[in-house]
Amino acid sequence: MIKAFIAKHAVVLFFGLSLLLGYGRWAMTGSPTWFIWGMMLSGFALTYIADGRDGVLAQLKSAIHVRQPPTQYLLVIGILAGCNLFALGSAWLLFGDLPSLALIRTEPQLLPVFLALILMGGPIAEEFFGLRGFALPRLLRRFSPLVCSLLIGAFFGGWHLVEFLRVGSSQYAIGLAWFPLFIAEEIAASIIMTWFYLKNRGSLFLSGIFFHLMMNFLAVTLQSDVTSATIANFPPMNIHYVILYGVALALVASFLTVRGRLYRRRGPDELPKVLAGS
Repeated sequence: MIKAFIAKHAVVLFFGLSLLLGYGRWAMTGSPTWFIWGMMLSGFALTYIADGRDGVLAQLKSAIHVRQPPTQYLLVIGILAGCNLFALGSAWLLFGDLPSLALIRTEPQLLPVFLALILMGGPIAEEFFGLRGFALPRLLRRFSPLVCSLLIGAFFGGWHLVEFLRVGSSQYAIGLAWFPLFIAEEIAASIIMTWFYLKNRGSLFLSGIFFHLMMNFLAVTLQSDVTSATIANFPPMNIHYVILYGVALALVASFLTVRGRLYRRRGPDELPKVLAGS
């Protein structure tokens, strides 16, 4: 009976439990802080209760299955790098802004360390048994890829509210006034990630973990002035970059929505094998 209830309301329970665990510290302490691992723990618990050991192992396999065509990895990097370069180039042409590329110029030896630190944040904590690991495959059984992306992107963007209030975070450096723009950017990114997910047979690693890692890494290193000395107190973001980056993501997401017909609901035979079940 419990398994049937969880299976029927899996994503709603996941969103609710993620918020409860993630924002519990904020509610108890009154200080804007979160438990980022709450999302992963929610998905793991619900997967184990509903699908047992086999469900957990299936997601573990998807998370470590890195054998996708190299062209797909290059395409992820190319799209994200292209969106960042569009933002930087357009800001230079329109406003005369020049990026500092502070971390790349002054501490290039720290880039691998920075990459590893980012990996252990959102890419693992929010994708593994999370957004692309738990929520997306279940939503795709009921809705079109576009609707799934809108739901996940809106939730994920809203999930960052606490970071817009926490002094020193990268979201605080953007400014609370731009919170709606951030949500819109996350929706656009979610559409692109869903396209990669479907194109690569439900690969959690490529479309979730790797994409999320590259998205965060490239945006922070190319758009911000952060260095090892300022990482705990993120310097203010250039809002021109943030806006233009969002425009670029929206253009790519719109193109892939039309090209991939993401507005059309998939039948069981059109979904990756791991999703075809009810």
